[in-house]
Amino acid sequence: MALPALAQAAAPEAPSASAPMSPLTLPADLKWETNNNDPPIGSPEAIRGGTLNEAIGSYPLTFRLMGPNSNDAFAAWNRAFTMSFGLVTRHPVSDNFIPMMATHWSVQKDQRTIYFKLDRDARFSDGKPVTAKDYVFTWQMLRSTHIVDPFYNSYAKQYYESVDRIDDYTLRIVGTRPSWRPLSDYAGLWPTPAHATVLDDTWVKRTTNQPQVAVGPYVVSDVSRGVSVTLQRQPKWWGDGKRYFLGLYNFDRIELRVIPAERDLDYLRRGELDLLQEGTARTWNEDYNFPAVRNGWLRRARVMVDKPSGVYGLHMNLEAPIFRNKDFRKAMQHLFNFERLNSNLMFNEYFRMQSFFEGSEYANRKLEPYGFDPAKARYHLARAGYRRPAEIRGQTWWGRLRNVARGLLFTRSDTDDVLVNEQGEKASFTVIYGSKGLERHLTVTQQEFRRAGVDMRLRLLEPGTAFERGLERKYEMTVTGRTAGFYPGPRQYLHTEAKKSNNNNNIWGFGSAEVDELIRIYEDDLDFDKRLKAMHRIDEIVHDEAFYIPFWSAPYLRVAHWDYLRFPEFYLPRRTEQLTDYLVAWIDPKRKAELVEAMRIGKAYPLDGTIDKDFYKIRQGRSQPP
Repeated sequence: MALPALAQAAAPEAPSASAPMSPLTLPADLKWETNNNDPPIGSPEAIRGGTLNEAIGSYPLTFRLMGPNSNDAFAAWNRAFTMSFGLVTRHPVSDNFIPMMATHWSVQKDQRTIYFKLDRDARFSDGKPVTAKDYVFTWQMLRSTHIVDPFYNSYAKQYYESVDRIDDYTLRIVGTRPSWRPLSDYAGLWPTPAHATVLDDTWVKRTTNQPQVAVGPYVVSDVSRGVSVTLQRQPKWWGDGKRYFLGLYNFDRIELRVIPAERDLDYLRRGELDLLQEGTARTWNEDYNFPAVRNGWLRRARVMVDKPSGVYGLHMNLEAPIFRNKDFRKAMQHLFNFERLNSNLMFNEYFRMQSFFEGSEYANRKLEPYGFDPAKARYHLARAGYRRPAEIRGQTWWGRLRNVARGLLFTRSDTDDVLVNEQGEKASFTVIYGSKGLERHLTVTQQEFRRAGVDMRLRLLEPGTAFERGLERKYEMTVTGRTAGFYPGPRQYLHTEAKKSNNNNNIWGFGSAEVDELIRIYEDDLDFDKRLKAMHRIDEIVHDEAFYIPFWSAPYLRVAHWDYLRFPEFYLPRRTEQLTDYLVAWIDPKRKAELVEAMRIGKAYPLDGTIDKDFYKIRQGRSQPP
């Protein structure tokens, strides 16, 4: 099918010298491989049907998969049924590669050329077959400036030399370099429906509120702006019956209601939500004491999982004048009192993160977080040029006289102790955040900062707005978090190419030639020791530059759910990071009817012996189990 709009939007790059000039054919000695030996991801006991009611923190900024604002609160759901359907994927327990959109694959000796057999059963939600041209189209789209997405433009340039159709169901991908992880680097490409996509200079605006034609089991079927998004399961989804989809995607409908995070529990308590991933230790330990919990109608589980931790904490914008001074940033590090927060507000359930690559094999374990130390903070604040106003005024005879006069005539204001520099600029900045649940933590931090003469002002924004401000670097300090993949991805966060533009994950505006080279070594070098050394050095640099104050993490997810919502024996796959990763739960209609009756007559259920679920023995591998 001719696509003049795309051809006009992004003319293909000139072919490389090695590009074939004749129709592609498969190598004569090609050997296909697959993996149908790992266990299914879901449970054979799962029941299909019902409606899952879940909360979402904010209404989608866009339904697009790429372009401005496509990494918001809805993105995890949006991608779960589109972009998450790569050619192959890792099994979330064994870590082995398993089929997804491709049934077979073949990695060539050059470690950058891979052939794929596509699943001939695969269909888009509009019924059209998924073919090799849909992958070629995705590659062309990723390169186009019309998507207004520097990250994906860079991603396409960095990773893919070519994506080629051999026939409708055979694909060749050639990476830009030999890779030590070729399937991870090059096999995650997803199909974009070429027949249903017109890419031109109006694409971003035209598709902002346009739900995706998806390859996954769900599509957006209904929206109520600012209120809810409904996902409907396709009745005859092509993946039904496939080994690694058994026991997954069990709900007929998923209702996502826009609810502020601090109100989630109220809706769960009233039965308007079926489950909740609880994010705060205080709520988990203090507020789950209502009758439904005491009577065993509402279940709680602290599920141990083994996953890398994403970037999560306080972030300083290096483009903001006050944070251009490294000593000032280091002072902020030494004023963050994690121990007080963990003890007083979080029931000592968390561990302080220390590495930019926390939870991965590339984390530099020699690093130690900046400890809470007001004396060191004062040292760095002085080096940055910040002193008490009275001290600066007292440096001259006129200033000393004025101090005496002020002391006699005026009561000291609450801003007199805020540090200033010689230009009269106060040690004052605003922190923006999008979750009211963090307000107590930030208020405690604000108090610690204020004792040291630093005025930290707090500003709560709507979650989507707060997230957008971070992407656009329209902030001084912000609180935000990112998920993490199996392997770290430092380029999107720390490379100078992302520093040159905004609306990407380099929210600090950081970049250096040294880090660029270290990222290149990590991405390109086939020697693990050299990669490890490079990543450890990146960790050291991020730590020394001090623009990121890491928060906390824990090796578990807290899940609260009504008794009729069932989970497998293992609860969640080992590599689960958030509940949208693997939809293994289901609704048991018989148990739901029984629960309604039990609640009507006040019949209590037996309580679980323990809320901790550690099917994979993860706690045994932790030196400091929670």
